[in-house]
Amino acid sequence: MRRIVLIDNNVERAEILRDALASEGQIVVDIFGWSALSWQRLENLQPDVIIAEAGSPERDVLEHIVFLSETLELPVVVLGAPEDEDTMRRAIRAGVAAYVAHGISAQDIAPILKVAALRYAEYRQLRKELKDTQNALAERKQIEKAKGILMRDLQIDEAEAYRRMRRLAMDKGKKLGEIAEMVITVGEAGSS
Repeated sequence: MRRIVLIDNNVERAEILRDALASEGQIVVDIFGWSALSWQRLENLQPDVIIAEAGSPERDVLEHIVFLSETLELPVVVLGAPEDEDTMRRAIRAGVAAYVAHGISAQDIAPILKVAALRYAEYRQLRKELKDTQNALAERKQIEKAKGILMRDLQIDEAEAYRRMRRLAMDKGKKLGEIAEMVITVGEAGSS
């Protein structure tokens, strides 16, 4: 059972979808149109999934959907979406969990939500792995820079610079990256 927010300018269509979701055991906590979209309101509702109707002609709905997907930590399911590949790519790149361009029946709801939740969990894991890799690379660059400063200032080789930084990290109970940052700060202040 998931807490769902429906965003659709067509209230009648949204109510039909709400009833279909309820028949599948889901809870729709609120329905509102794009003009009533409020980030505060969404945060207060704490939904598990947002289902957004993308066929609204009066605003650039995809931009809002991209923002929803990137900003909120939950899956966004897009219904009635344009079928052009560029729009699909942008939505998927933004992390939209499901993109349905055709109409759906009540029986389609549960599998779509399940796939959306699984796909979003995978997307979040990939984003986390990417961020961890980027952080590790940035830390590695800091360590290399710090070793260079120690080699220059203390006239030691790379292995000795690394050994000293590692020993200092263990002695201080800090991470090697934190020690590297300290070395860089001191080294840059000393060379000014």
